[in-house]
Amino acid sequence: MLIEQFVAAISASTKPNTGVTKDAGIFVHEFQPLAAQRHVFKKSATAPNGLAVSASHIFAAQSDKAMVHVYSREKGNQEALVPFPERIHSIALAAQETVLLLGTESGRVLAWEICSGRLVSTSTSHLQPVTCIVVDPSSNFFLSGSSDAMMHVWALPSLLSFSPDSSRSPIHTLSTHRGPISSIACGHSSSSANIAVSISGDKSAIVWDYHSGQLLRTYLLPETPTAVALDPADRAFYVAYADGSLQTIDFYDEVQKTTSIDVLRDSASSHRPIQPSPKTRFSAESQKLGGALSLSLSWDGTTLLSGHASGKIATWDVAKSNYLSTPTNLPGPVSNLRFLPPTGFPNAPEPTFKIHAIVKPKQDAALASSGNALVPPNYTLNVQFTGRLRDPHVSATDKRPTRKSTFEEALTHPSFPTSMLEESLAELESWSAPSKGDFAPAADFMALDGDGANASILSGSAQPAEIKELKKQLASLQRIQKVTFSQLSELREEKEYFLEKERKRQERAKTRAKKKLGLLNAAKRDHANGDVEMNDGSDATSESESDDSDAADES
Repeated sequence: MLIEQFVAAISASTKPNTGVTKDAGIFVHEFQPLAAQRHVFKKSATAPNGLAVSASHIFAAQSDKAMVHVYSREKGNQEALVPFPERIHSIALAAQETVLLLGTESGRVLAWEICSGRLVSTSTSHLQPVTCIVVDPSSNFFLSGSSDAMMHVWALPSLLSFSPDSSRSPIHTLSTHRGPISSIACGHSSSSANIAVSISGDKSAIVWDYHSGQLLRTYLLPETPTAVALDPADRAFYVAYADGSLQTIDFYDEVQKTTSIDVLRDSASSHRPIQPSPKTRFSAESQKLGGALSLSLSWDGTTLLSGHASGKIATWDVAKSNYLSTPTNLPGPVSNLRFLPPTGFPNAPEPTFKIHAIVKPKQDAALASSGNALVPPNYTLNVQFTGRLRDPHVSATDKRPTRKSTFEEALTHPSFPTSMLEESLAELESWSAPSKGDFAPAADFMALDGDGANASILSGSAQPAEIKELKKQLASLQRIQKVTFSQLSELREEKEYFLEKERKRQERAKTRAKKKLGLLNAAKRDHANGDVEMNDGSDATSESESDDSDAADES
């Protein structure tokens, strides 16, 4: 059964005079199949874009201090308080949830390897705080947005490289916005054609090809947007506003439907701004939700989740643009909202490693190295491997085995495999004990390599008499094998003979039964007509002949 959950974080309590706890926190809710709260992590006032969730941990950048709270999802408690020299305004996970990217108040981006504690810093590329960070699906690139209206595209492998010559500067700078950038949404493709959508205080939303740094389309919005979410198939994006309303902006609009050209990537129309239709905007004024601060889409893209300043979380039907329900009401403004990947798929791949405890950040270990681009000797990883390591196949002629070897199956089996036990017992029974007490055993039935067993017999204290005795035993076994095969062949032929004989006998029995049934029916008809006929005994004679033939076959 599929289970889908979402995580919501609030920045501060707005109900001090009620019975609701004053402590802000992070709330884990089950969305389906049963809508209910599952866990609460207290003592966390999370900044906007300051929440990152992995399979094992939750990271929350605090809105009022230079601190990141780390919570363990497995243990359900707070694992660590990680201080930083300056306030952290945005965070995001990358590289299979092993690297945490942090946007600082001074305009730098920090990369923290949570398995090793290594902390890498970029140069101060932004002039104001980094308000949002988003990572592309391949983890090769990430984008940072700032209050200075600038966006930078970074290469994560270059940033994490141990080489002193690697560049820690952005590969592209996107500077079309004229207001502070509040949020960025990245597409779901791992190809070079992936897109990103940014929203800004200048009441605009821009679609980017961030690999090339090209602007694809500009949308003029009716109000200042507060949050953005991209469709799972990258067909549209959704924008939230401070009045609590939402808007759907479809890439495949009426213009796109009239042409076969991808208008989104048409360079001739990229410089012309587009103003979305007011009909694509929807809200639920009767629910008094308050301003929308955060957005998140379900895994299948059919349900939109919005977090509001009143603490309410609303669900919306994407296809109909209708309000559905309010699954929960939190004690503070919902600054962050994240749908978690659904669980419960059959045959879902297991992760190759687990992170049970994070390692607090420390100075970049590459700075203490000799500058030869090698991994420092004090560099360690704190992870647990959950299965066999994937070793690369280096042979150019041999095909990679598609199944486990016998040794691997036996090694990972809870006990010994049945097939191995049967083969071992049969081999043990086939070997007879040596005729002389001072002779070594004929062979080791548990040996994995026959050549190795022969080598061990021939080496060391092996005597010619022992070799001669082994040759005799081998010749005897070969003779027994030959006789056994001959006996099996004879038994097979005898079996076929008797089966053929039984088949013929059954056919004759069926024939006799049909004849008897025909005579009986004829006698009944004659009796009914009053006629009496004399039997000349031919049928009896034929029946006796059949019995004689059966007797002859049996003899």
